[in-house]
Amino acid sequence: MSLKSKLVKVLAKSIRSTLKLLNRKATSLPGYVAYKLDKDILKELSKNTKFIFVTGTNGKTMTTHFLATILKEHYPIVLTNESGSNMVQGIITSLLDNPPNEQTVAVLEVDEANIVRIGKYLKADYVALTNIFRDQMDRFGEIYNILDKIIEGLNLMPEARIIANGDLPIFSYDKLKKFNPIYFAIRDDDHIGYDRDAEFNSDGIICPSCHSILKYRTVNYSSLGDFACPNCDFKSPEIRYTIDKIASLDPNHSKFFIDGRAYEVNVGGVYNIYNALTALAVAYELGLSYDEIYKGLKKQKNVFGRQENINVFDKNVVINLVKNPTGLNQVIDLVTLEKEPISLICLLNDNYADGLDVSWIYDSYYEKLSGLDIKDIYVSGKRKIDMKRRLEIANLFDGEIIEFDYVNQIKDVIKNAKTDNIYILSTYTAMLKLREVLAL
Repeated sequence: MSLKSKLVKVLAKSIRSTLKLLNRKATSLPGYVAYKLDKDILKELSKNTKFIFVTGTNGKTMTTHFLATILKEHYPIVLTNESGSNMVQGIITSLLDNPPNEQTVAVLEVDEANIVRIGKYLKADYVALTNIFRDQMDRFGEIYNILDKIIEGLNLMPEARIIANGDLPIFSYDKLKKFNPIYFAIRDDDHIGYDRDAEFNSDGIICPSCHSILKYRTVNYSSLGDFACPNCDFKSPEIRYTIDKIASLDPNHSKFFIDGRAYEVNVGGVYNIYNALTALAVAYELGLSYDEIYKGLKKQKNVFGRQENINVFDKNVVINLVKNPTGLNQVIDLVTLEKEPISLICLLNDNYADGLDVSWIYDSYYEKLSGLDIKDIYVSGKRKIDMKRRLEIANLFDGEIIEFDYVNQIKDVIKNAKTDNIYILSTYTAMLKLREVLAL
C-alpha cells in the first residue's frame, strides 16, 4: 500500500471511531472522505481478498447478511457492508479493517446502478443476482435498463462466477446467459402444465424472442416461478439449487428443504427464502459443507429495517423497509400471516433516496391487509396525505387514520397505540430518521 493510501486509511478509521463515539452512523462518511483524498483507495484496500458481490433490486441487504453469517463458519476473516451502505463510500468503509497481508473474504452489497463504478476498482470472484423489479423509476428507469447496467458491470469482471435467480425470466435473456450463470429456484408445487399467469402487474413477463406473454407452471410471487413461452422455446433455465418444499412459513420463521435436507431461517416471507437460497447457493459454490451452511443460517439476526424486531415501551415493534411495489407486496403478504391484533404505522417520504415519484403505492396490494384485526392506523412523512388517501381507498378499517409528525411524536404514537403488536412500513429516509429518534 502506498504511503498516501496508508495515511488516508488512518484518517478514515479515525473519522469512523469519532462517529461511533458520538453514536452516529459510521458507514459512509469515512469512505467518502477517503475516496475524495485518494481515488485509488479501493484498489489498495482490496489486495489478498476474495470478493463476492450481491446486487439486484430487492433482497441485497438480507442476502448479504445471510451469506456473511454463513461464511463466518468457514473463513477466519469475513468483511461486509451488511448495514446496506452499498455505494462506493460505504464499500470503502467496510474494507478499512482489511488486513493487508492476510487472505480475507468480502461479501459486499452493491447498488445495481453503481456496479459499473465499483467494477472499475474491484473485480468480484462471484456475483449473486437476486432479482430485478421496478424501483425508483426516476433513478433506475425500466427493468431492462437495470439489467443493462448490471451486464455492463459484469463485462468488467469476466472471470467472475455468476449465481442468478432462475425463476426470474429476465435473468434468462441471452445477454446474461453468455456469462454461463449458475441458477437457483423454488419448485414447491406439483402442478403440471404451463397454464398459469404471473401475478397481476408483474414486471418482465414478455418473451424476449417472440414477445408473447409468458405462462407459468408455478408462481411463487410477482413474475418469479417456473416459466415457459407458449409460442417458442424460451423457458426456465437448468437449475442447480432447487428448494423442493417449503415446510413452514410464519412472520418470524421459515423452514425449507433442498434434496431432502432441511434449512431454517429466523425470518418469514417467501422473499426471504429466496434471499437465503441465494446465499446458500454461493456458499455451496465456495465449497462450504451442509453443516456450516445450516449453522450459519440459524445464527442470522435482526437486520437494519428488514423485519427488524425491537422492544419499545414493552411493545413489539417490527420495522420493514418498503421502496417499490413488489417489495411492499411481499411485506404485506408477510404481515397477513399475523394472527394477533395489530397497530399499523406507514411512513412515506419522497426524497431522492426514496424515489421522487410515490405513485408506486397504488401498484401495491394494501387491500390484502383488510383481513387482519387492525385496531389503529397512523401515517407520517413528507407524503403522509398521499399515504392516508391510499389506505382510505384500501378500506382497511372503519376508524380514523391518524396523521402525525414521526420525528417528534413517534414515541407517543407507539406508547399510546391500541395494541402491543406494531408494524411500521417505512421508506428509506424516514426509516433512518426513525431509527435516530428511537436511538437504534
